[in-house]
Amino acid sequence: MSEAAGRPTPAPGPAGAAPAPGPAGAAPGPAPDPDSGLSAAELIERFAALPVANVGDAMDRLNVVDSAIQSVWPGPGARLAGRAVPVTVAGGDNQGIHEVIPTLSARDVLVVNGQGATHRALIGELIAGRAMARGCAGFVLDACVRDAVDLQQMGFPVFARGTTPAGPYRNGPFQAGVAAAVGSVVVHPGDLVLGDDDGVAIVPWGRAAQVLATAEAKHATEAQQRAEIGF
Repeated sequence: MSEAAGRPTPAPGPAGAAPAPGPAGAAPGPAPDPDSGLSAAELIERFAALPVANVGDAMDRLNVVDSAIQSVWPGPGARLAGRAVPVTVAGGDNQGIHEVIPTLSARDVLVVNGQGATHRALIGELIAGRAMARGCAGFVLDACVRDAVDLQQMGFPVFARGTTPAGPYRNGPFQAGVAAAVGSVVVHPGDLVLGDDDGVAIVPWGRAAQVLATAEAKHATEAQQRAEIGF
């Protein structure tokens, strides 16, 4: 299958924007609420067990990404939980994605503001495979992708506006290491990114422990309601 890539990376110049100082990957950071006693890994694992709908409800139904951004897997079952690594690129251009991939680490989620452009696929299975080899948990793109069947067979969750076989350009500019807007939600480096068959929600890192407690309580209440109804 083909990789979503264009011509070789040009020499540094005004066309490409260098990432912000420091690593682009999400910093591990302390637990958001010291009183919770939870590590970042424990928070991610517990959020991963919850429906994204319950998490959205726990944030007053805010911070839920535009519903047009959905799993691109042909079948159901995509689930995503990890820390955001945002990058903003020009519509139809993936130079910034190539630059950020080597900085990714375990539990990172690459979140791409692709300007909502749907005429080019910014990633395919080869780029996804490189990210997966680094421990990346998945991608969320305000743009299109390709190789959807391969992505599902790899078990690599990707959420995007759709698919197209048309490959991208690779000229820049791009911006990494700072907040990016994706599907009408601002995503900061290190925020929690959650996805399932309903869509994607973003949990600000500083509120993660409080949102988790509210979402788990909501989930427990709904489980009791389902038992009372009889299903």
